[in-house]
Parts: sequence; C-alpha cells; structure tokens
Amino acid sequence: MPETDVEQQAEPTARPPAVVIACWLLWFLVAAGLLVCVLVVTQRDDLGSVWSPMQVGDSTVQPVEFVPVILVLYGVTAVLAATLIALFRVGYNWARHSLAAIVAGVIVVAVATVRTDPPTMVDGMAIAAAVIGAVTLVFLWHPQSTAYVRTAGR
Repeated sequence: MPETDVEQQAEPTARPPAVVIACWLLWFLVAAGLLVCVLVVTQRDDLGSVWSPMQVGDSTVQPVEFVPVILVLYGVTAVLAATLIALFRVGYNWARHSLAAIVAGVIVVAVATVRTDPPTMVDGMAIAAAVIGAVTLVFLWHPQSTAYVRTAGR
C-alpha cells in the first residue's frame, strides 16, 4: 500500500552521523565542564595562588573568590547548551550557530587557562577541552550537518 503525503510528512528526517557525533561531543563537553568545576573546587588553594593577585607590601587587595563565579558560569552555560543541543537535534540552524559560539568560547577559555600555568590536572583538562572543542566545531560545520538543518527547514 503506498504511503500518503501525510505519512511522509509525519516521518522525521533521519539525523546524519555528523549531527549525532556533534551532539555526543557537545554532551561530553558539558560533562567535562562539570569535572572541571569539581577540580576547581577541590584545588581552589592551588588555583588561588595562580589566579589571585599577589600581595605586595601593604596592599589591601583581597584574594579573588573565583569558585562561585565559575560554578554559576558553568550552570548557566550547561543549561543553555542542553537547550540548544535539543533544538539542534531537531534541525534549528540558529541553535547550531549558538552552539558553535559556545564551543569557540570554550576553546578561548581553555587556551587562556593554559597560559595561566595552572596545576597539571587543570592544564590537561584545558588542553583536552580545546582539542575536543575543535573536533566538535568540525562536526557542527560538517556538510552533513549543514544539509540536515537545511532539509529540516526550521
């Protein structure tokens, strides 16, 4: 029995492998961000010596309390990324652009973190985040991903 036009329209467009891989990598970056937050909380003293201004003479400069800032920044970014991943999966091109901007920001932050000479564990996580972010950008801008968001027509 031939399919009707209504049945053909109701059938969702299959996601190409590049979109599936991009989504998995994005979720991995969100999970890795949580791990980095745990590292920042557990190694706050080591990071404080690197990221806080040095006391010089009679300076009244107080050490920077960066942990709450990092936790709030992660929370907001993770919720935003989770929402955008869901929208990208169904074909919203603007969600793909937004995710690419977030991933580019992760790469910039990772490179900036490495330049501050953090403890080895944080340094390794930052390098890994930059590499995974670059690979994620490749899959977000892969021709399959572009074709998918075009055919989804959102």
